[in-house]
Amino acid sequence: MPDAVRRSVFIGAGFAGAAAILGYRNAQASERASGMTPERMYELAYELGVAKNRQDVAGALTFMHNDIELTSPAWGAIARGKKENAALLTHFFGNYPDYEVSFDGHVANAEYFVGWGMVRMTMAADASDAQGMSPNGRRIEIPVTIRMTFKDDLIASEHFMCDLAQIAAQSGISIDGMWKNVFGVSPQSTAE
Repeated sequence: MPDAVRRSVFIGAGFAGAAAILGYRNAQASERASGMTPERMYELAYELGVAKNRQDVAGALTFMHNDIELTSPAWGAIARGKKENAALLTHFFGNYPDYEVSFDGHVANAEYFVGWGMVRMTMAADASDAQGMSPNGRRIEIPVTIRMTFKDDLIASEHFMCDLAQIAAQSGISIDGMWKNVFGVSPQSTAE
């Protein structure tokens, strides 16, 4: 096993592409240059998750670099800086007040952290995602993958990937309606 892989942290199974995403080229040299270890990355990611599980926006911000960039393709969201991240998290927790994330596994090198696991949450009856519809009030459970980078011993970026269609389906609302609420337009059909 190459040294760079041996020095990386692998926990769990089932995310075969994570090693390829990380690109293990010269991970040891990168770790020496950045000072971030995979263990420290996991610690920061875990603590951010704990704060978010409490819906503690101020607590979550303590783990974020001032220039943090959060990207969530499912919602078409990009938040840059702590002020935008605070607003986005506050809005999100209003829509999903019992949000909870857990890692089933992760892989990291000196540049990237990739964690995978589950998100559990209930769509609020008055959620902006469900405007004009009635969510069923059931707690949903969907897979999530989170990729992070780090700077100055803080989280510099978070790429939060989940399935909007599963959120809609498990919440008992139309994906087309949710799409329109999230993106402001109806989805374009590719069916002919």
